[in-house]
Amino acid sequence: MRKRHNRNYPVLENMRLQNAFWASERATWIVLAVILLIALSGVLAHGPLSERTVTDGGLSLTYERFQRATALARFNARILVSYGDEASLTLSAPFADSFQIADIEPRPLRSSAGPQGLEFVFQAPTTGELSVVLWAHPRSFGRFNLSAAAGPEGRVAFSILVYP
Repeated sequence: MRKRHNRNYPVLENMRLQNAFWASERATWIVLAVILLIALSGVLAHGPLSERTVTDGGLSLTYERFQRATALARFNARILVSYGDEASLTLSAPFADSFQIADIEPRPLRSSAGPQGLEFVFQAPTTGELSVVLWAHPRSFGRFNLSAAAGPEGRVAFSILVYP
């Protein structure tokens, strides 16, 4: 008896319908595997495709390109301090509109907000490089084009996609 013909013994089977079920089962397994690979790659949140570092002059900023609207986002800025007792980090006005800062380490000596954005002034380290970790909540979801600057020598532009 051929596999494609209906079977009557020991159970009545409709092989055409059975083959359709098997095909849909294989397609479902493939879709689940693709979703799992996307999730592990970081497209949906934390992962190797999500984390990105942009560098210009004396500023290096590490952030996650894909974020959730309900999750706390981490921004890590490394500022090369070549002169003076202070180091500054300026976040663009769209950053101030799009994110609410929850915490910043180390604590700035002073901070100000204006039309150019948020400016934080820190005590310069003795080693010449300052590492600033900023935690913030996205205010809404969507795509945001942002920028950050550290003194006159470093300015980086970056883009973030926030999922609902």
